[in-house]
Amino acid sequence: MKNIAETAYLAAMYRALESERVDALFQDPLARVLAGGKGEMLVEVIGEKDKITNAIAIRTYVIDNLILQLVNSKNIDTVINLAAGLDTRPYRLPFCASLSWIEVDLPEIIAYKEQALQDEQSLCSLERVQLDITNVALRKTFFSEINLATRQALVITEGLLSYLHETQVALLATDIYEQSNLKWWLFELESSLALKDYDQVDAGC
Repeated sequence: MKNIAETAYLAAMYRALESERVDALFQDPLARVLAGGKGEMLVEVIGEKDKITNAIAIRTYVIDNLILQLVNSKNIDTVINLAAGLDTRPYRLPFCASLSWIEVDLPEIIAYKEQALQDEQSLCSLERVQLDITNVALRKTFFSEINLATRQALVITEGLLSYLHETQVALLATDIYEQSNLKWWLFELESSLALKDYDQVDAGC
């Protein structure tokens, strides 16, 4: 990836491919619209289409269900999706209209997404924030503002942590922990062996 934002188009395309299967784990009707030609091209360049589609589909399905379980059982009023990319959960999951969903990502992703989905209606209250979450000062300010506006929030970092250094992950964890109303944090872990395998593929080994 020359630009980390390109991973957003890739993930959207993999969700589109899963949605088009007869036995799909979920339906994401907006995924192909968001992925566009860039997503299609990147998937062909990366290769291993079925393998990666399966991995993204399983991750998406599991996180979908965890989000719904938490929102429905823990009185969560706000969901903060950091590095949200081209995720479409506010449009496809059965949320109450009162839920506040905040998507945070780089300006180019937010601008593209707002334009592409301008005629679509989300199922909950949706806000998009342009922010580089690796900017610690701006991130702290953002978390502090959200903390004052919510009683119980869920933070999501799907697919993000593997792109950060260990120190960055630790600082992010600290920033979340410092805010008393950011009570839940949902992320996935990847084994060092899996990451090593991907590094070898990228290096042509």
